Formats: sequence, C-alpha cells, structure tokens
Amino acid sequence: MTGLRFVIGGAYQGKLGFVLAQQNLQATQVFTCGLDTLEIDWSLPVIDKLHLLFWAQQQKGIDSQKYLESHREKLLDHWLICDDLSAGVVPIDAKTRMWRETTGRCSVYLATQADEVYRIFCGLATTLKP
Repeated sequence: MTGLRFVIGGAYQGKLGFVLAQQNLQATQVFTCGLDTLEIDWSLPVIDKLHLLFWAQQQKGIDSQKYLESHREKLLDHWLICDDLSAGVVPIDAKTRMWRETTGRCSVYLATQADEVYRIFCGLATTLKP
C-alpha cells in the first residue's frame, strides 16, 4: 500500500469493516484511539477513531492539527478513520463544540493530504477523492 487513505462517516456506519475488507487486514493490524490517547502507534497500517485522539489532545492543550502536520511523513501508507461530527445539533457545551470544530479542521487537513478519501454511510462507500 502506498499513500494516505482517509475514511470518514457517522458512528457505526461500517468504516473499519470497509477498510479491513479493502486491504484484507485483521483487527490486530488496527491502532484504535481512545479517550486517553495522545500519540498514535504508527507501526500499524490502520488508525481508527481519530476523533477520540483529538478529544484527548484537546483536554491536554495539544493542537491536533499541528500534531498531524508534524507527523505528515508518518501519515503516508496508512488508512486513517474518523467519525464525522459535523451533523446534528451543535453542542451547548463549549468543550464539545471545540472538539467538533477541531475534528472538522483536522478532517479537512487529512482530506487535502490524502491520496484517496471515502465517506461510508450504511456500510456503503462513496469515493470523494480518487
């Protein structure tokens, strides 16, 4: 695999399943970000739940977009998966609004850097950038 591939879509829409099927990969080849993840394990080809990385970094005052930019070379040859937080009611809580904005900005950055971008809805992929 060569190049950065970015996959976005709503929660529980089949993003990870799509990536695993595309590359014939196993779940053991996926780094899953959590609410306490501040760094990515770049040794695995798939990085899932980037939106949770952005939340954890925000809580520690880390600029997520600058983090991605500083690791630009490491982004290559990975599948990056992120929930789309842009739909729905705008949160009242300022921290949650900032997280939503950060996730959006980082998604824009990743989409511009990516060789391929996919949106997954109901398990179906739409190619946004070939």
